[in-house]
Amino acid sequence: MAHILVIDDDAFFREFLCRLLAAEGHETARADSVAAADAMALGAEFDLVFLDVRLPDGTGLDLLPRLRALPSEPEVVIITGAGDPDGAELAILSGAWDYIEKSASQEALRLACLRALRFREKKQDSLPVRRPGIVGGGPAMDRALRQLGRAARSQANVLLIGETGTGKELFARAIHDNSPRAKADFVIVDCAGLQETIMASELFGHRRGAFTGASGDKPGLLARADGGTLFLDEISELSLEMQKGFLRLLESHTYRPLGENREIQVDFRLVCATNRDLAAMVAAGTFREDLLYRIRAVPITPPPLREMADDLPDIAEFHLTRICRAGKLPLSMVSAELLELFAGYDWPGNVRELVHVLEALMAAAPLEPELLPSHLPRDARARFVRSRAARARPAPKAQASGSALCRLNESDHSDAPLDWESYKRQAHDRVERAYLEQLLGVSGGDVRSAMNHSGLSQSRLYGLLRKHGLTLR
Repeated sequence: MAHILVIDDDAFFREFLCRLLAAEGHETARADSVAAADAMALGAEFDLVFLDVRLPDGTGLDLLPRLRALPSEPEVVIITGAGDPDGAELAILSGAWDYIEKSASQEALRLACLRALRFREKKQDSLPVRRPGIVGGGPAMDRALRQLGRAARSQANVLLIGETGTGKELFARAIHDNSPRAKADFVIVDCAGLQETIMASELFGHRRGAFTGASGDKPGLLARADGGTLFLDEISELSLEMQKGFLRLLESHTYRPLGENREIQVDFRLVCATNRDLAAMVAAGTFREDLLYRIRAVPITPPPLREMADDLPDIAEFHLTRICRAGKLPLSMVSAELLELFAGYDWPGNVRELVHVLEALMAAAPLEPELLPSHLPRDARARFVRSRAARARPAPKAQASGSALCRLNESDHSDAPLDWESYKRQAHDRVERAYLEQLLGVSGGDVRSAMNHSGLSQSRLYGLLRKHGLTLR
């Protein structure tokens, strides 16, 4: 789903194009003049702009450089009612991505939109992402980093959803470092340690004399985050009352320090992190649904270590080198035997657990050039061996449901198997349904999140859900 601005003084065509784009699952905004477009561009970010050449208060070609200079750097498709080869050439030379006539068919308009957005996605994916401390280049990490890069270049609120130890804070800091706000502060709020009684003072600050002991003015965390990024770590730990306060802050972007009689405007980008299922908490009444909608505009899941088997040697080497240098020890390496033991373990504590294991290894064998399984503490060695033995056991016979997606149905066990096309169709349907069920779980039933995760248009997503008898909520 993309955010698209349509600038055209022809009301009929403007509404027609917006409806066409909305049917493809995109969000649209409208402007009918240069002045209206300038005002709208200041308050929102767009991925794509359809721009009419002739406007009542100026020309679209004069507006084009200002649109291309916006922080979101939208692609621009020039659209006009008159075929004008010279204007088309000038538009392309001025930075427009494409040029199309109003008389073009609906399919041609859809295609122009699709091509521009695909070009934008490839261009953004090719941009390097600064990611200190984030190691790995396998499929799972590559997917998460592409999402990180796109999120960093927007101003949308980001929700990092991941298991303990997957590096959610590193992802949050990388989003900040790769954003236009990188020169301002990255401010961390530990929600698990935020006490309700001192929340206002910590976040909002206070004026001298606001309460007993307030001997001077003290700026709060929000003042530090102005112009930068506010990171709410473990947001699931906030009480309902504190959630209510944060919701008001997100809606107004204003706050009042204790002892102050006026509201102060604050500009920050919000990134939140949790290791819990917030949708389930909403259902249980322990998390506000309206707050969840506010914070998860862009959901990103840092991959767990068990999904990064190919990256495990590099991750271990990176952290082992860091541990050796911090302790001023000779550089050591992880032996092939130890890596094999690591590969057979599920790592429930993820990278954080791996770091603790490496620290224990260096404490046990600080001068060894190569770390072996025998250097592991006894309890850690027992965990690894137990995990490897559990994986070596024969898997139980598959039941009628679950992950055996391509198993034939009961009739398939007879002497007369299905023909190839029937078998392939049934297998495809099972895989398709399993994917949709997983997508609904990851997205919490939110259509926008499901579209972002899957890359499906709204109409295609609803069509697949209807086919399999599934619903978003």
